[in-house]
Amino acid sequence: MIQLLKIEWLKVKAYRTFWILISIFTAAAPLLCSAYLSINKQVLAKLPFGGTPFAFPQVWETVAWLTSFMTPVMGILLLILLTNENNFRTIRQNIIDGWSRDQFIAAKFGVMIGMVLYITLLVVLTALVFGMQHGGDASQNLHIILWSALQSLTYLSAAFFLGTFMKRSGIAIAIYVFYCYVGEFMAAGLLDFKVKFHLGGFLPMESTDRLLPGEGKIFRKLMEQAPPPDVSVYILTACAYIALFCFLSWRKMKKADL
Repeated sequence: MIQLLKIEWLKVKAYRTFWILISIFTAAAPLLCSAYLSINKQVLAKLPFGGTPFAFPQVWETVAWLTSFMTPVMGILLLILLTNENNFRTIRQNIIDGWSRDQFIAAKFGVMIGMVLYITLLVVLTALVFGMQHGGDASQNLHIILWSALQSLTYLSAAFFLGTFMKRSGIAIAIYVFYCYVGEFMAAGLLDFKVKFHLGGFLPMESTDRLLPGEGKIFRKLMEQAPPPDVSVYILTACAYIALFCFLSWRKMKKADL
């Protein structure tokens, strides 16, 4: 696997788009936290329900929540890398060079897991930087880190699925961005208020978004019509979607006509 990932690295290390999107994501996460910290000091802290979202242990959830707004950027990068494999026929070249299909598939899944680890590392480092400035017990609520990784994996596995089944990167990116930022939010709202409350939480992204509601939980509580499902329900839902997306992607790549 290490050798496969080294080859994948050779493919992207001189790819400008790769570095642009990685830089945008890396810079955006702490910048979002800084902006929210400023808003919190000036406005939210003065409200009756205002608190200190950047003190431990709350900072783990706050940073994970804010970073999740930019996670689709990494999904876009994964989409581009996968559709490039189809457009430039590099999968065919890899097979000609001696790779098996299983090796090619393993390399792509390795790239996705590498992205998840990078996102999680950025969340941890950002939370530590902001948390140490505000105090508290950093050893509490460490499970939030795992939930953040699960959320990232859900977003990226959906991108992996799209990138495997679609050849045109522009259309795939448009669908992915619309679904992540608008489509599922609207669908979840309709399911919650027109069908059954909390039913929207069983959609792919919403299942993990509700694990990490951040400061949005204040407004969720105001609108709450019934007690939410247990956390384990959202975790199992997210794992089921990840397994489904990965299985369908694996099956497509396994049987694709080269």
